[in-house]
Amino acid sequence: MQRPKKWRVKSPNPALQHIISTELGVSHILAQLLINRGIYTVDQARAFLGSELNRLFSPWLMKDMEKAVERILLAREKGEYILVYGDYDVDGITGTTILVLALRKLGCQVDYFIPHRLEEGYGLNKEALERAVEQGVTLVVTVDCGISGAAEVAAARELSLDIVITDHHEPPDILPPAVAVVNPKRNDCHYPFKELAGVGVALKLIQGLFQRAGLGQREWEEYLDLVCLGTVADIVPLQGENRIIVKHGLDKISNTCRPGLQALIKISGIRSESLGTRELGFGLAPRLNAAGRMGDAALGVELLLASDPTCAEELATALNKGNQERQQVEAKVLSEAMALLEAHPTMAEDKVLVLSSANWHPGVIGIVASRLVDRFYRPVLMISLEDGKGKGSARSIPGFNLYQAMVNCQDYLQQFGGHAMAAGFSIDADKIDDFRLAINKYADEVLTEELLTPNLDLDAMVQLTDLSLDTVQELDQLSPFGHCNPGPILGCCEATVINCREVGKNGGHLKLRVRGDHVILDGIGFNMASYSEMLATNDTIDMAFVPSINVWHGRASVQLEVKEFKQAGSATSELGDNLDAADPEIQDLLKKSLFLPKEKLRDCSIPTAIGELYRQPERNGSSSFGRPVWAGVIEDYRDYPDRIARLMQILSRGATSLILVESTSQVLQVASLLNYGEHSWRANLAVYHPLLEAKELQQLAAYLQAGKIKMLVSTSLPPTMVSEHPFEQVIFFHLPYQAKELALVPGTGSRLILLGGKAQAPDAQEHIKAMAPDREVLGELFKLLRYKFDKLGQQQVVWEELYQCLREICPRVGSHTVEIGLQIFQELNLIKYEKQGYNYTFKINLDVRSDLQHSSTYKWAQQNRQALIKFQSDYLSATALQLRQLLQG
Repeated sequence: MQRPKKWRVKSPNPALQHIISTELGVSHILAQLLINRGIYTVDQARAFLGSELNRLFSPWLMKDMEKAVERILLAREKGEYILVYGDYDVDGITGTTILVLALRKLGCQVDYFIPHRLEEGYGLNKEALERAVEQGVTLVVTVDCGISGAAEVAAARELSLDIVITDHHEPPDILPPAVAVVNPKRNDCHYPFKELAGVGVALKLIQGLFQRAGLGQREWEEYLDLVCLGTVADIVPLQGENRIIVKHGLDKISNTCRPGLQALIKISGIRSESLGTRELGFGLAPRLNAAGRMGDAALGVELLLASDPTCAEELATALNKGNQERQQVEAKVLSEAMALLEAHPTMAEDKVLVLSSANWHPGVIGIVASRLVDRFYRPVLMISLEDGKGKGSARSIPGFNLYQAMVNCQDYLQQFGGHAMAAGFSIDADKIDDFRLAINKYADEVLTEELLTPNLDLDAMVQLTDLSLDTVQELDQLSPFGHCNPGPILGCCEATVINCREVGKNGGHLKLRVRGDHVILDGIGFNMASYSEMLATNDTIDMAFVPSINVWHGRASVQLEVKEFKQAGSATSELGDNLDAADPEIQDLLKKSLFLPKEKLRDCSIPTAIGELYRQPERNGSSSFGRPVWAGVIEDYRDYPDRIARLMQILSRGATSLILVESTSQVLQVASLLNYGEHSWRANLAVYHPLLEAKELQQLAAYLQAGKIKMLVSTSLPPTMVSEHPFEQVIFFHLPYQAKELALVPGTGSRLILLGGKAQAPDAQEHIKAMAPDREVLGELFKLLRYKFDKLGQQQVVWEELYQCLREICPRVGSHTVEIGLQIFQELNLIKYEKQGYNYTFKINLDVRSDLQHSSTYKWAQQNRQALIKFQSDYLSATALQLRQLLQG
């Protein structure tokens, strides 16, 4: 049976916590949970929490979108017969449905086809395409398939049948010769988000069609309910565009007017107001999937297309019956598989379980393989035999790449395909025993005992007293939860179990009450009745749980969904970072450079170019560009919608790179993204910012001199040891504030890459305004000094308190606004103040009235405000050619 899980707590990042918490006004707990989910920058966090529909990327960024739209609209114009060719899973069913609906709305002649899973298999089928031609079809548009159908597409061309492919699976080296191949995973496609489901790619095609046809956004928004369902069912990462689709789609499903969806929700026994990703994934999706697994997937499309409620209820009943049959077949296959393992104990000890039988339905063996992985925590390959041939489905665990394992054992297989965690294959029955030996021999080389131990990764260890209603409600901002965005799993130590009892069908669940310090909370543990004895014999226990809000009779309370119990005081390890590829000396320097104490972070968000003006007021900003002699290459991505995605593409070239950002805060964010993110560049990464200690500066200089640093993230206006280093490319990640920031380009790289643009202008404007507070902000600051602090006899105030009070009134002020405001007041003789560390002692002079123009600091700030705004306006309006001319002098 499955071994007990090893608890691992994700490493905290206090500096990033502080930055995200301060910039977005969220708790440090939520900030850390965002970091745990691979969100390292304020921009990423803002986009993740907001998930507004206007953050969806333009469909025209996708390769071949123009060709696909033109061909379909030509077919409409000429009255051609279009066939939508889908797939038999929920992703394919929903994608087929929305494309049929959209083409009907556009006035196209359209029908659809879903291949039979057992008789015709996955993807394009030559016989099906030949039948389509016989029926008068001249254009086929695929959904969720076709990318691997080069032979079938070539055969279709011989029949004068045009094919437009929309797919999201990994493309082969040679693409099918279709009219258009719309797939964000194409190597030559620079679409910023690569993880769309098949139905998501179909939605992008619909967006393009509707835009070209003159239809508005509301027209395609009506499909978000179906796109949401298909996206959740396909278990793609709930990040980026998928998160936006699902967040807005859940609202659409809850209020859907589609008779088919209404009938499906009703027969699933789900209340529409409680619909979430769990209900979609375990309630609605299996019933649609059952149609494809057990029979004809076209039933699913007919249900979603249905306009008559009575017809929809009949179809939903048929699908529900099919799902019940699937459950019975699945239970039978699972039982037989368990019996097979009990009858062959040596086979049960294998690191990879390879099981086969002639009695197993090929439509459910993948699900059963997943069940066995959950039970035994090892890779499982299930094979359905018929006439000496086997169809296999495989599921894996982290650390064992199924696709690579099959490549290693391909001599025993007829065909195979898939990816690291799931795969399909075919095999001759007489080769199964040899294949089992071969794949287990491979497993002995790659599967260690540690990899065979399941892990439970916790976001943080907390006290139960930390879990207030407000805190738990705030954590709901992370929803919707799903693949790559799990519900927050927290842990607590030595909680006292006050009582527990078995509940649910056959008493399989646990209901309990636990106490920690001065708080008592309710908990529920699904399928955890086996822990009853342990809880009864231990005074205190450690718990891993997901906190949630339970509402009963109008009263809200915190409830814990318990994931696992452990003996109190059980060891919990810290989930560190895999640094195998990193130079340990450079990585040590990087950690010291990134993990700054909180007291150093007060002014870390001030753009360096603005900070320099503040420190050296005699140097005014210039509105003109510098004119160094330079003849390099300019790559202009100032209008690119996702600068992080573009940055990753640029860095993948392997050129030595200087990445210039606006502030120390942004250095910490971007460097953390590059060091810890999905596409890690940690091996040769270092940073420069003004808060580095002297020893760290010396180390950085030495590593640069030795050529060890291939990538440096730095604030703008760095010291000469950085600006004169011969990097191959200089990347302006931020929107520059002054011409002098561009002046270092001639001494550094032969390629200048511009990423900061109009999207960053609003934040840049706020930084500029914070440096030069206007009359309204200064008035609010003075009122705080006079009425809040002086009136209460508090003539000494801590900077943090004064800053936070001002920020509550004027949310976009900066950390330096208070200091500048006090200087202005003192110059006007409105106050006298002294600064000691972060404390201010002040005295207000109530008898003075003065004009702001009498303050040199105020005039200096306003002059620079206008100069910086003008420079950025000039920079943003300049064409790439004008930038080159200005740089060349």
